[in-house]
Amino acid sequence: MTTIPGTILDANGNLRAIIDANTQEGILRMQPLIFEDDFVGAGHTAGIPAAGSPVAGYAWVKKIVGAAPPTVAIVSNGAGGVVALTLAATSEAEEATLYANDQLTYDVTKNLVFEARTALAVLPSAAGVEAVFGLQSTWISGPDNNSYYLRFQANGSGAINCQSKDGVNTFSIASGVTLVAGAYHLFRIDARTLTDVAFYIDGVRVNAVNSISFAAVNPNSILQLYGSVYKPAGTGVATLDLDTMAVAADRV
Repeated sequence: MTTIPGTILDANGNLRAIIDANTQEGILRMQPLIFEDDFVGAGHTAGIPAAGSPVAGYAWVKKIVGAAPPTVAIVSNGAGGVVALTLAATSEAEEATLYANDQLTYDVTKNLVFEARTALAVLPSAAGVEAVFGLQSTWISGPDNNSYYLRFQANGSGAINCQSKDGVNTFSIASGVTLVAGAYHLFRIDARTLTDVAFYIDGVRVNAVNSISFAAVNPNSILQLYGSVYKPAGTGVATLDLDTMAVAADRV
């Protein structure tokens, strides 16, 4: 499919990003602070380091909970570069999480925009099994126990929720979108208006205007990129495939 450039403008008409109008994926971001990872290159194939043991120059660590074990690993020869977060079928509490080793970097109050291209290769197979991706504060067992976050969540049916927790309010709004196993979608969270954080799937807004806000301020508004599959117990499974993770924000 031929890329057709489109644009994202701020409220004053200033260019903030160039996107592929077909897929809605950002292809050029116009903000001072930008991070994006396509999970390509030999550095990824060396293996993702464990939480608490980051490797200089490498952005990620993995948190593994469970004896089966669940896994966080680059998909061998995955087109475009893919990292898979996978739960095992063993009856136990499990978690497979990709994050920045609790190095909080991205301030939601600085015109932040998050974007990810993801798929659920295996849908959450039981109640209590969930996948989340977006931005969160420091790791804690169980993603719903996190103190601050701005993220998408998929529950046991593959239905997607738009979620925010800012220390005052916790929001979980049904997007109306239910994923099909293996189908990639483009997810975007636009926090440039903190009283009206907008969630998009494939370029279509999926939460109502003014339905989600984010009231935390520095230091609680500073978060890290985060992707996770989790279950508190049972034999349920899920696999989250992350093709891209990106964030752009202003510095001041």
